Amino acid sequence: MTSSVLDSELLRGIYVSEEMREIFSDDQLLQKWVNSWIALAKAEAEVGIIPKEAADEIEKNADVSKFDKVAIREGIVDTTHPLIVQIRHFTKMVGGKASGYIHWGATTQDIMDTAVVLQMKDAQILLEKQLRSLLDQLLKLAKEHESTVMPGRTHGQHALPITLGYKIAIWADEIGKHLDRLEDGKKRYLVGSLGGAAGTLASIHEDV
Repeated sequence: MTSSVLDSELLRGIYVSEEMREIFSDDQLLQKWVNSWIALAKAEAEVGIIPKEAADEIEKNADVSKFDKVAIREGIVDTTHPLIVQIRHFTKMVGGKASGYIHWGATTQDIMDTAVVLQMKDAQILLEKQLRSLLDQLLKLAKEHESTVMPGRTHGQHALPITLGYKIAIWADEIGKHLDRLEDGKKRYLVGSLGGAAGTLASIHEDV
């Protein structure tokens, strides 16, 4: 039994595309967690907080396919913690001293929030692609029907005549504005999270 139409094998196709479903799948969420740990290690190595060799080892051994998802699911239930099991998995995969620098100074919410933002980034790319395709179709239809006369409407009733091309051009204009809004929004919501324990950054380095 499914909990919503989004999960239904029969109905989900009319509510969400398989491309978008993949972006927000558990596999991709796990990959984004790992990507966040890699980015954190590389950034910390760049400013001298952790050894560069450690960051290189973390990146080199980041193979999501080796994560045991069954063990992770069971471990999350057992620990009631969303990341500790993955950190343990990742630590074993990297091994040696470098493994001690995984998640260095970060807090759980930093990784979880950043991973979701990375998923949102992929989702936005897909949405923009779909909107541009829709915009192209609308502009084509607006041109084809630039002389097709139809009644305009006001207060739910017929008004002065307009053209169908004009009506469609208004839709196209609004789609263009949506694309502008998405582009403008990137600098506000496509940002990672890094505050460390209690959000003070004190757990990362004394000079941060």
